Amino acid sequence: MIIRRKGTIKNIVNVIGCGFAGIECALFLADHGVNVHIFDCASDKYRCNCLNCELFGINEENEEYARELLRKELKSLGSTLVEKEDELRFKEKYSSCVADRLLEYGKDRVKNHPKIEFFELCVNELNLKEVNVVASGPHTRSGLISFLKDLHGSMRMFDSFGIYPLVQGIDEGKFFRRGDELFLPFTYEEYISLCNQILMERNALVEKGVVLSKELGLIEEKVREERDKLKNDIMRPIFIDSLEEKPYACLKLNILKRGYEIEGFASALPPESQYRIINSIKGLENAVILNAGKSIENSYINAPFVINRFCQSSKIENIFYAGNISGVFGHIESMASGLYVGYNVLNFLNGRRLAALPKESAIGALIEKVITTSVCKNRPIVASYDLIKTENEYKTLSGKKKYLFDNSEKVINKFKEECFNGKHV
Repeated sequence: MIIRRKGTIKNIVNVIGCGFAGIECALFLADHGVNVHIFDCASDKYRCNCLNCELFGINEENEEYARELLRKELKSLGSTLVEKEDELRFKEKYSSCVADRLLEYGKDRVKNHPKIEFFELCVNELNLKEVNVVASGPHTRSGLISFLKDLHGSMRMFDSFGIYPLVQGIDEGKFFRRGDELFLPFTYEEYISLCNQILMERNALVEKGVVLSKELGLIEEKVREERDKLKNDIMRPIFIDSLEEKPYACLKLNILKRGYEIEGFASALPPESQYRIINSIKGLENAVILNAGKSIENSYINAPFVINRFCQSSKIENIFYAGNISGVFGHIESMASGLYVGYNVLNFLNGRRLAALPKESAIGALIEKVITTSVCKNRPIVASYDLIKTENEYKTLSGKKKYLFDNSEKVINKFKEECFNGKHV
């Protein structure tokens, strides 16, 4: 049951976080006459470094099309950032990171908006007499996490996952293919050589005084803990028809549109160390590494137990969640989440009934996935045509794409009409 605060809620909205979701939400509200305070806990520790600014460097077809639909819906909803993103994608695709440049542009807009006050400081608690949008991202500071846990009660708000290296230029002749997967068999000697290479790179950094993460999900920590840890986990051997004996270990690569993903090779080692490790593997001697592996620690609300379909706290009516902390991942997805929340915060302030986008829209499908998916089991959610449900079955992706693009405008227009001219509570 939602707790309604006693007294009048001030017509000020606090947006915690100045990422893509926070910027979209703040600018939308400010453009509609709302006074906004936005808080930015400045840090460039987690800046994007991928080639095309998409999740994990992967840009698979149904995800690519779904993001295009998200962009279309964002334009219809009046997104401030999406028009600029189009310009940057055209001009700077091969010269700089679009997401980083877009974020810089958004922050400049926020800082210079007459209805927005910008504060460069970390927030550890919320003012419950005002409306709050928590868009603090996946790296929310521990003070605010503790406050939210106390506020909402027990809920899962921590997760970590690996981003695996993406490579091109491999010698496929040394691999065995099964569907969209490649397997590279290892003898005992080859496996030990790989483990030694990983340990050598790790120990060299430790001797120099470099502090490394000790998460057990990292390849260097697995090898340090036990030599056979990789073989019993991400390099489990499989039977290969053309081999008489089962190999000692197997390296698995997933075939993607942009290259090959080395499954399980999450690492906190610097890129140059990872390059040497990967290039020491047979078949990968001449591989070009597009993205190095990473391990990312993220904080999320467990959305199904914390928020409703409007991304409003299911317990406290004047708290909303947007962006990565709600469970989405990717800058387009975060922009969509932030703008959707902006619409409903405006409805809330004006005493109008909150409105939900239907699941036939890309944004509506994304939000539906967020509020029905526990972060205890799943990785962050990205836009995909698989999320959008339709009454008809389509034999081809292009057929489904045409229907969704044609239907999207009707859905978005109905949502806007409901928000701006809908019934009052």
